[in-house]
Amino acid sequence: MVVEVMDHYIQLRMAFSNVDEEEEIHTTIGELANHLCCTMRNMNLIMNKFMDHGWIRWSPQRGRGKTSVLVFCLPLLQAARERFDRFLQGYKLEEAYVLASTLPFSMREILLQGLQGQFGLRSDQCARGRVDTLRIPQETPFETLDPTRAAMWGEVGIVAEVFDRLVQYNAERQVCEPSLAVAWESNPDGTEWTFYLHKGILFHHGRVLDAEDVRYTFERIISDQENPCRSLFGSIHRIETFDELTVRFVLRFPNFMFPDLMSSMNASILPRDMEMDPMHPIGTGPYRLTRNHPKLLVLDVFTSYFRGRAFIDRVEIWQLPQSGLVESVIKQDLFPDGQARSVQHEVQGGVYMTFNMRKEGPQQDLYFRQAVQQLMDPQEMMGALARSSVQAAYSLVRDKSEEKQMLEQIEKNEQSEQLSPPADSSLVRASELLQCSCYAGQIMNVWVEEGEKMETDMAWFAQRCELIGLKVNVMPGNPVDAVYHDEFASYDVIYTGEVFDEHVTLSLLTMYTFHNTLFLMALDDQRKSELERECRHVVMIQDSAERLRTLMTLEGRLIQEALLLPTYSFREEHAHHVSLQDYRVVAFGMPDLRRLWVKRSPNIGEDTASYPAYIPLW
Repeated sequence: MVVEVMDHYIQLRMAFSNVDEEEEIHTTIGELANHLCCTMRNMNLIMNKFMDHGWIRWSPQRGRGKTSVLVFCLPLLQAARERFDRFLQGYKLEEAYVLASTLPFSMREILLQGLQGQFGLRSDQCARGRVDTLRIPQETPFETLDPTRAAMWGEVGIVAEVFDRLVQYNAERQVCEPSLAVAWESNPDGTEWTFYLHKGILFHHGRVLDAEDVRYTFERIISDQENPCRSLFGSIHRIETFDELTVRFVLRFPNFMFPDLMSSMNASILPRDMEMDPMHPIGTGPYRLTRNHPKLLVLDVFTSYFRGRAFIDRVEIWQLPQSGLVESVIKQDLFPDGQARSVQHEVQGGVYMTFNMRKEGPQQDLYFRQAVQQLMDPQEMMGALARSSVQAAYSLVRDKSEEKQMLEQIEKNEQSEQLSPPADSSLVRASELLQCSCYAGQIMNVWVEEGEKMETDMAWFAQRCELIGLKVNVMPGNPVDAVYHDEFASYDVIYTGEVFDEHVTLSLLTMYTFHNTLFLMALDDQRKSELERECRHVVMIQDSAERLRTLMTLEGRLIQEALLLPTYSFREEHAHHVSLQDYRVVAFGMPDLRRLWVKRSPNIGEDTASYPAYIPLW
């Protein structure tokens, strides 16, 4: 009841926002009732409650034409902050943001800056002992947590914690290591792979994992013509189980990359006795999903995890409403005492432009695509936008992009010495190519992944287009809608990004075979089939270095055909309290929850301790 009364108080106080506390207001009960859209009888009841809490002083006067005296005692900011904090405690983020949006700008900023204290790790002492909870903000809603369909960065991060795979990839050693499988072997031809499972691994619902679960997992994929990751596992012909701990994959053709495929998030093992709920999945991972509300996803530690219990007890993913909140508001003054450590995460993959090749239009013309490629010159863009956390890219693989950039710079220097081209040579070349193309002045619709940085990129691109007579209409879009609801089917040009995990070769292979990547969704069927054939050749190569070289050659062809236009790679910076130990960022921008622990100071006497952490928004 106090909560409802507080809402009334804030509403009434806002109606007199130009009046200070302790300043007399001459009004009537009827005027006040109009402000709250209620009857005079209810208004009298509300005023009595205000007085009971000591929020106002009220001197009513009776008689026609007489005004009463109202004095506000409780400051608006204090009332709003209490209500805002109560909303957050109840995980009512939408209501908290609605409240903040109704306040004057200065007060709104104060409340939103208070949000920063909600994120990071909170250590509480309660009846069942110490509970450590990590809260992470995110902006992109979850559409599915089915490992065979999840395509968004945040979704895959959750899949990584809920599920395990037969194999795990060790990025530091660049090798595949045992996970659910204790060992594996193949025949010399690479056409049969046998995996031997650990004993006694439990699913979150309590049943022990066995070889039939492994068979079910992959038969579910290969038997479904519409499954987006079916092509990734297209080499599987049949799956045999010899006992509860032994499973063999018989392949259609040699695949020396098969253990690597088994480390893919798409290869997460499912229980055969539970129907897959894409929003409440069951796995064997260190965390089990216990709540998935549109505004809050909760992971609780799985105490029976076969590799040992994780240290963090609970992970809460808070969905931030689309309210224009920028990351700096969360990050600002998060560590006032300077007790922070920064972790740099060099993201593999990057931002790129591609074309909707499933739609008729000028983008089917190589000259047109090459004209756009010149307009999207990475060095020109970086020079114009001057960002510190990004780097011009000529490949989606960071190391290879740096090599290409050096070669490109050498080539440009040589041309400069010989020809001294004008500074706007890329624009000149773009204009020449556009003249050679079939472009006839029509408006080209550009879909850009919504977000301040990428929308700024496209504003720069649109200005460049205007200079050479190319008409574009830029429309920001939600990547979730693009992937799962075919949002960009009517667009001609696509501007988005791809985030790789530590296994770069597997990431490239996935980008070219997993049909829920935006790149493949924009590609026509013929080119998609050609890519699939190329990838089949890649997995038949025994040498891992040669596999990567082959995939890089394939990427080079896509760039040469102006089907893939890399623009820049980026770096993220996490910041965390020094008490958070072994803080390492893994793929998809999450701290490694399997290693993170808290060194709580013995000097802390309170029942609750907070350890701030800044984790970039998804």
